[in-house]
Amino acid sequence: MTLPSSKTINLINQLNHDIELFIRESVESSFIFEKINGLSNHFEPIKCWEIKGCRKKACPAYNNTDIRCWLRVGTLCGGKAQGEFAKKCETCFACEVFKIVSEDPLRLLYENINTLVFHIKDKGTKLQALAIKDQLTGLYNKHFLNEVIERETELSNRNGKPLSLIMIDLDFFKQINDTLGHLPGDKILMEVGRLLKKAMRKTDLLFRFGGDEFLALLPNTNCEKASNMVMRLLSAVDEWNEINAETYNWRLSFSIGCSTYKKGSDFVETMQAADARMYENKMGKRNKNN
Repeated sequence: MTLPSSKTINLINQLNHDIELFIRESVESSFIFEKINGLSNHFEPIKCWEIKGCRKKACPAYNNTDIRCWLRVGTLCGGKAQGEFAKKCETCFACEVFKIVSEDPLRLLYENINTLVFHIKDKGTKLQALAIKDQLTGLYNKHFLNEVIERETELSNRNGKPLSLIMIDLDFFKQINDTLGHLPGDKILMEVGRLLKKAMRKTDLLFRFGGDEFLALLPNTNCEKASNMVMRLLSAVDEWNEINAETYNWRLSFSIGCSTYKKGSDFVETMQAADARMYENKMGKRNKNN
């Protein structure tokens, strides 16, 4: 019986250490993919662009020894961008670059585990999106709002900075569905999601609160400063109407209300105040038109 070399033993010990760390971090994380970065690789980096004689500098793997091309969606092998990770792997197993890895059983073990880890990460990311996002508009859903509220109010209480909440209602949405039908109504909701994203800052959080109701959380912002976001949204709506009203046979308009959460206050009351101001805005426009 041939005993393994000291190098092999060291690599096996390192592999066990990496797997143990991966398990610990996976257990501690609420979402497994938050912690997964793949197992460390102690082998000589493979330069796929040199092996293939590739000069596609736009490829994420090009001249980057930190990226194994089979673990990165969007690489440009075969003359086109490689898509979903699971489908990409089917072509990678037959690639001459991956076959070089296969020549060393221990290295292949590392890469097979890494491939499994990244596959889990890819699936986990999609599952998270399904769990926290509204599939029609791409905004966060009401279920995820409960988690975010707890986090953001605790942060506001800790740093003493305001947290503004904006309720946004799409006017006459029932008439849109009744007049145009549900499919055009869905398309309009998708357009609304796009307009809202365009008006927000990167730090703002957007939620589809109900069928035609939306909610925005603006950290470190009072209602006076939040008015800048409202103005951006109304400007985007005017622009949309000018370009798309004839195509959709509808003009968009929103009723909007803002309220600010302050340290020690009740968030439900803050939400109710924003909702009441949104309703006042809606009634004011209706009374003006009558």
